[in-house]
Amino acid sequence: MQLALKVDVCTFAGMQQGVPALMQTFGELGIHASFFVTCGPDHSGRAIRRVFRRGFFEKMRRTNAVGTYGWKTLLYGTLLPGPHVARRCAALLRELVSRGHEVAMHGYDHVYWHDKLAQLPPDEVAAEVQRAKAAFCAAVGSAPQAFGAPGWQCSAASFASEDSLGLQYHSDTRGFAPYRPEMDGRRFTTIEIPTTMPTLDETYGRVGTSDAELVRFYDAQLNLGLNVYTAHAEMDGRGQLSWLKAWLQSVQKQASIVRLIDVATELGDVPYARVVPGPIAGRAGTVAWQEAGRG
Repeated sequence: MQLALKVDVCTFAGMQQGVPALMQTFGELGIHASFFVTCGPDHSGRAIRRVFRRGFFEKMRRTNAVGTYGWKTLLYGTLLPGPHVARRCAALLRELVSRGHEVAMHGYDHVYWHDKLAQLPPDEVAAEVQRAKAAFCAAVGSAPQAFGAPGWQCSAASFASEDSLGLQYHSDTRGFAPYRPEMDGRRFTTIEIPTTMPTLDETYGRVGTSDAELVRFYDAQLNLGLNVYTAHAEMDGRGQLSWLKAWLQSVQKQASIVRLIDVATELGDVPYARVVPGPIAGRAGTVAWQEAGRG
Protein backbone atom coordinates (compact mmCIF):
# COMPACT_ATOMS: atom_id res chain seq x y z
CA MET A 1 0.00 0.00 0.00
CA GLN A 2 1.24 3.48 -0.95
CA LEU A 3 -0.04 6.96 -0.16
CA ALA A 4 1.10 9.63 -2.59
CA LEU A 5 0.79 12.94 -0.73
CA LYS A 6 -0.17 15.97 -2.80
CA VAL A 7 -0.55 19.49 -1.37
CA ASP A 8 -2.44 22.09 -3.39
CA VAL A 9 -1.42 25.67 -2.56
CA CYS A 10 -4.20 27.81 -3.98
CA THR A 11 -3.67 31.16 -2.23
CA PHE A 12 -1.04 33.56 -0.95
CA ALA A 13 -2.11 32.86 2.66
CA GLY A 14 -1.79 29.13 2.04
CA MET A 15 1.74 29.67 0.78
CA GLN A 16 2.83 32.05 3.55
CA GLN A 17 1.23 30.28 6.50
CA GLY A 18 0.16 26.77 5.54
CA VAL A 19 3.29 25.67 3.70
CA PRO A 20 5.79 26.42 6.54
CA ALA A 21 3.54 24.58 9.02
CA LEU A 22 3.28 21.60 6.68
CA MET A 23 7.04 21.58 6.10
CA GLN A 24 7.63 21.44 9.84
CA THR A 25 5.08 18.65 10.33
CA PHE A 26 6.40 16.60 7.42
CA GLY A 27 9.93 17.04 8.76
CA GLU A 28 8.85 15.73 12.16
CA LEU A 29 7.30 12.68 10.47
CA GLY A 30 10.24 12.12 8.12
CA ILE A 31 8.12 12.28 4.96
CA HIS A 32 8.12 14.26 1.73
CA ALA A 33 5.24 15.53 -0.38
CA SER A 34 4.42 17.06 -3.75
CA PHE A 35 3.45 20.74 -3.49
CA PHE A 36 1.38 22.09 -6.39
CA VAL A 37 1.57 25.88 -6.20
CA THR A 38 -0.50 28.60 -7.86
CA CYS A 39 2.17 30.54 -9.72
CA GLY A 40 0.45 33.86 -10.46
CA PRO A 41 -1.77 36.39 -8.69
CA ASP A 42 -4.15 35.37 -5.91
CA HIS A 43 -7.58 36.45 -7.10
CA SER A 44 -9.54 34.40 -4.59
CA GLY A 45 -12.15 37.11 -4.06
CA ARG A 46 -13.42 36.59 -7.58
CA ALA A 47 -14.65 33.12 -6.60
CA ILE A 48 -17.78 34.89 -5.34
CA ARG A 49 -19.04 34.42 -8.92
CA ARG A 50 -19.72 30.81 -7.92
CA VAL A 51 -22.52 32.01 -5.66
CA PHE A 52 -25.21 30.53 -7.92
CA ARG A 53 -23.64 27.08 -8.07
CA ARG A 54 -25.54 24.48 -6.12
CA GLY A 55 -23.73 23.60 -2.91
CA PHE A 56 -21.43 26.66 -2.86
CA PHE A 57 -22.86 28.30 0.27
CA GLU A 58 -23.21 24.96 2.05
CA LYS A 59 -19.53 24.24 1.55
CA MET A 60 -18.55 27.78 2.62
CA ARG A 61 -20.54 27.36 5.84
CA ARG A 62 -19.43 23.80 6.58
CA THR A 63 -15.72 24.53 6.15
CA ASN A 64 -15.82 27.98 7.82
CA ALA A 65 -14.42 29.73 4.77
CA VAL A 66 -13.70 33.02 6.54
CA GLY A 67 -11.74 31.26 9.29
CA THR A 68 -10.00 28.97 6.82
CA TYR A 69 -8.95 31.57 4.26
CA GLY A 70 -9.15 34.88 6.15
CA TRP A 71 -10.89 38.08 5.12
CA LYS A 72 -7.95 39.44 3.12
CA THR A 73 -7.85 36.33 0.93
CA LEU A 74 -11.60 36.60 0.28
CA LEU A 75 -11.07 40.18 -0.95
CA TYR A 76 -8.02 39.59 -3.18
CA GLY A 77 -8.79 40.43 -6.79
CA THR A 78 -11.79 42.59 -5.89
CA LEU A 79 -11.31 45.21 -3.16
CA LEU A 80 -7.66 44.29 -2.65
CA PRO A 81 -4.97 43.67 -5.31
CA GLY A 82 -3.99 40.03 -5.57
CA PRO A 83 -0.39 39.30 -4.50
CA HIS A 84 1.74 37.33 -6.97
CA VAL A 85 2.30 34.02 -5.19
CA ALA A 86 5.42 32.59 -6.87
CA ARG A 87 7.21 35.94 -7.13
CA ARG A 88 6.54 36.92 -3.52
CA CYS A 89 7.36 33.45 -2.14
CA ALA A 90 10.29 32.37 -4.30
CA ALA A 91 12.55 31.75 -1.29
CA LEU A 92 9.94 29.50 0.29
CA LEU A 93 9.52 27.52 -2.93
CA ARG A 94 13.27 26.94 -3.12
CA GLU A 95 13.31 25.89 0.52
CA LEU A 96 10.71 23.24 -0.29
CA VAL A 97 12.98 21.86 -2.99
CA SER A 98 16.06 21.96 -0.74
CA ARG A 99 14.17 19.89 1.85
CA GLY A 100 13.42 17.16 -0.66
CA HIS A 101 9.83 18.02 -1.50
CA GLU A 102 8.55 18.15 -5.05
CA VAL A 103 7.30 21.54 -6.29
CA ALA A 104 5.00 21.67 -9.31
CA MET A 105 2.58 24.07 -11.02
CA HIS A 106 -1.02 24.56 -9.91
CA GLY A 107 -1.90 26.90 -12.72
CA TYR A 108 -1.25 30.63 -12.97
CA ASP A 109 -4.47 32.38 -11.87
CA HIS A 110 -6.31 29.69 -9.88
CA VAL A 111 -9.77 31.27 -9.94
CA TYR A 112 -9.56 32.22 -13.63
CA TRP A 113 -8.70 28.63 -14.62
CA HIS A 114 -11.25 27.09 -12.25
CA ASP A 115 -14.14 29.27 -13.41
CA LYS A 116 -13.35 30.05 -17.06
CA LEU A 117 -11.45 27.07 -18.52
CA ALA A 118 -14.46 25.49 -20.23
CA GLN A 119 -15.09 28.71 -22.22
CA LEU A 120 -11.46 29.52 -23.10
CA PRO A 121 -10.15 29.07 -26.66
CA PRO A 122 -7.08 26.84 -27.07
CA ASP A 123 -4.67 29.76 -27.56
CA GLU A 124 -5.69 31.35 -24.25
CA VAL A 125 -5.39 28.03 -22.42
CA ALA A 126 -1.90 27.59 -23.88
CA ALA A 127 -1.00 31.15 -22.85
CA GLU A 128 -2.18 30.52 -19.28
CA VAL A 129 -0.05 27.36 -19.07
CA GLN A 130 2.96 29.23 -20.43
CA ARG A 131 2.45 32.04 -17.90
CA ALA A 132 2.49 29.45 -15.12
CA LYS A 133 5.67 27.88 -16.48
CA ALA A 134 7.48 31.23 -16.82
CA ALA A 135 6.57 32.27 -13.26
CA PHE A 136 7.59 28.86 -11.91
CA CYS A 137 10.97 28.90 -13.66
CA ALA A 138 11.69 32.43 -12.46
CA ALA A 139 10.85 31.57 -8.85
CA VAL A 140 12.25 28.05 -8.52
CA GLY A 141 15.15 28.28 -10.95
CA SER A 142 14.37 25.03 -12.78
CA ALA A 143 11.81 23.69 -15.22
CA PRO A 144 8.59 22.19 -13.81
CA GLN A 145 8.03 18.45 -14.13
CA ALA A 146 4.30 18.36 -13.34
CA PHE A 147 1.05 20.32 -13.49
CA GLY A 148 -2.08 20.06 -11.33
CA ALA A 149 -5.26 21.60 -12.73
CA PRO A 150 -6.96 24.10 -10.38
CA GLY A 151 -10.25 22.69 -9.14
CA TRP A 152 -9.73 19.51 -11.19
CA GLN A 153 -10.97 21.44 -14.24
CA CYS A 154 -9.76 20.05 -17.56
CA SER A 155 -10.38 20.39 -21.30
CA ALA A 156 -8.88 18.93 -24.44
CA ALA A 157 -7.04 22.23 -24.87
CA SER A 158 -5.54 22.02 -21.37
CA PHE A 159 -4.31 18.46 -21.90
CA ALA A 160 -2.79 19.47 -25.25
CA SER A 161 -1.06 22.48 -23.67
CA GLU A 162 0.38 20.31 -20.90
CA ASP A 163 1.59 17.76 -23.46
CA SER A 164 3.58 20.54 -25.15
CA LEU A 165 5.63 21.07 -21.97
CA GLY A 166 7.14 17.57 -21.95
CA LEU A 167 6.18 16.96 -18.31
CA GLN A 168 6.85 13.78 -16.36
CA TYR A 169 3.15 13.64 -15.46
CA HIS A 170 0.15 15.72 -14.47
CA SER A 171 -2.40 15.34 -11.66
CA ASP A 172 -5.49 17.02 -13.07
CA THR A 173 -8.40 14.71 -12.36
CA ARG A 174 -10.18 12.50 -9.86
CA GLY A 175 -10.02 8.77 -10.45
CA PHE A 176 -8.63 5.45 -9.28
CA ALA A 177 -5.33 4.65 -11.05
CA PRO A 178 -2.70 6.23 -13.34
CA TYR A 179 -3.66 6.51 -17.03
CA ARG A 180 -3.27 8.56 -20.19
CA PRO A 181 -6.25 10.84 -20.85
CA GLU A 182 -8.67 10.76 -23.73
CA MET A 183 -11.10 13.63 -24.16
CA ASP A 184 -13.34 14.90 -26.95
CA GLY A 185 -12.11 12.08 -29.19
CA ARG A 186 -8.43 13.01 -28.74
CA ARG A 187 -5.70 11.07 -26.95
CA PHE A 188 -2.90 12.74 -25.00
CA THR A 189 0.56 11.47 -24.11
CA THR A 190 1.35 12.79 -20.61
CA ILE A 191 0.59 10.34 -17.81
CA GLU A 192 -2.16 11.37 -15.41
CA ILE A 193 -1.96 10.45 -11.71
CA PRO A 194 -5.44 11.25 -10.37
CA THR A 195 -6.49 12.08 -6.84
CA THR A 196 -8.16 8.90 -5.59
CA MET A 197 -9.40 10.00 -2.15
CA PRO A 198 -11.91 12.65 -1.05
CA THR A 199 -10.40 15.92 0.17
CA LEU A 200 -10.91 17.36 3.65
CA ASP A 201 -13.04 20.27 2.43
CA GLU A 202 -15.40 17.71 0.88
CA THR A 203 -15.77 15.64 4.05
CA TYR A 204 -15.34 18.03 6.99
CA GLY A 205 -18.68 18.45 8.72
CA ARG A 206 -20.20 15.59 6.70
CA VAL A 207 -18.33 12.59 8.14
CA GLY A 208 -17.16 14.33 11.33
CA THR A 209 -15.15 17.24 12.67
CA SER A 210 -12.95 15.73 15.37
CA ASP A 211 -9.46 14.41 14.64
CA ALA A 212 -10.49 10.92 15.73
CA GLU A 213 -13.56 10.82 13.48
CA LEU A 214 -11.61 12.05 10.47
CA VAL A 215 -8.71 9.65 11.04
CA ARG A 216 -11.13 6.70 11.20
CA PHE A 217 -12.88 7.82 8.04
CA TYR A 218 -9.71 8.33 6.00
CA ASP A 219 -8.12 5.10 7.22
CA ALA A 220 -11.20 3.33 5.87
CA GLN A 221 -10.70 4.95 2.43
CA LEU A 222 -7.24 3.43 1.93
CA ASN A 223 -7.01 0.62 -0.63
CA LEU A 224 -4.25 -1.80 -1.54
CA GLY A 225 -1.96 -0.33 -4.19
CA LEU A 226 -1.72 3.40 -4.88
CA ASN A 227 -3.77 5.98 -2.98
CA VAL A 228 -3.48 9.71 -3.76
CA TYR A 229 -4.59 12.25 -1.18
CA THR A 230 -4.73 15.98 -1.96
CA ALA A 231 -4.31 18.22 1.08
CA HIS A 232 -4.88 21.95 0.87
CA ALA A 233 -2.36 24.30 2.45
CA GLU A 234 -5.20 26.62 3.45
CA MET A 235 -7.20 24.02 5.40
CA ASP A 236 -5.06 20.95 6.17
CA GLY A 237 -2.03 23.20 6.70
CA ARG A 238 -3.66 25.66 9.06
CA GLY A 239 -6.76 25.05 11.15
CA GLN A 240 -6.85 21.29 10.56
CA LEU A 241 -3.15 20.48 10.78
CA SER A 242 -3.59 18.36 13.91
CA TRP A 243 -5.88 15.90 12.15
CA LEU A 244 -3.55 15.63 9.15
CA LYS A 245 -0.58 14.85 11.38
CA ALA A 246 -2.61 12.27 13.31
CA TRP A 247 -3.78 10.61 10.11
CA LEU A 248 -0.33 10.52 8.52
CA GLN A 249 1.02 8.89 11.68
CA SER A 250 -1.70 6.26 11.30
CA VAL A 251 -0.86 5.79 7.62
CA GLN A 252 2.82 5.25 8.41
CA LYS A 253 1.86 2.12 10.37
CA GLN A 254 0.33 0.53 7.29
CA ALA A 255 1.70 2.15 4.12
CA SER A 256 4.62 4.06 2.62
CA ILE A 257 4.16 7.78 2.00
CA VAL A 258 5.71 9.06 -1.24
CA ARG A 259 5.78 12.02 -3.61
CA LEU A 260 3.86 11.85 -6.89
CA ILE A 261 7.08 12.22 -8.88
CA ASP A 262 8.31 9.00 -7.21
CA VAL A 263 5.20 7.23 -8.50
CA ALA A 264 5.57 8.69 -11.98
CA THR A 265 9.19 7.61 -12.43
CA GLU A 266 8.34 4.01 -11.50
CA LEU A 267 5.30 3.64 -13.76
CA GLY A 268 5.44 1.44 -16.82
CA ASP A 269 2.91 1.64 -19.62
CA VAL A 270 -0.57 2.71 -18.52
CA PRO A 271 -3.91 2.44 -20.33
CA TYR A 272 -5.95 5.23 -21.84
CA ALA A 273 -9.14 6.34 -20.12
CA ARG A 274 -11.77 8.87 -21.04
CA VAL A 275 -12.09 12.02 -18.95
CA VAL A 276 -15.63 13.23 -18.29
CA PRO A 277 -17.15 15.92 -16.04
CA GLY A 278 -19.11 14.81 -13.01
CA PRO A 279 -20.29 15.96 -9.58
CA ILE A 280 -18.60 15.01 -6.35
CA ALA A 281 -20.11 14.93 -2.88
CA GLY A 282 -19.21 17.98 -0.82
CA ARG A 283 -18.08 20.14 -3.75
CA ALA A 284 -20.00 22.67 -5.83
CA GLY A 285 -20.06 22.21 -9.60
CA THR A 286 -18.32 19.38 -11.44
CA VAL A 287 -14.78 18.03 -11.68
CA ALA A 288 -12.91 15.99 -14.29
CA TRP A 289 -13.24 12.26 -13.66
CA GLN A 290 -11.44 9.20 -14.96
CA GLU A 291 -14.48 7.51 -16.49
CA ALA A 292 -13.93 3.81 -15.82
CA GLY A 293 -14.55 2.71 -12.26
CA ARG A 294 -16.13 5.99 -11.22
CA GLY A 295 -18.99 4.02 -9.70
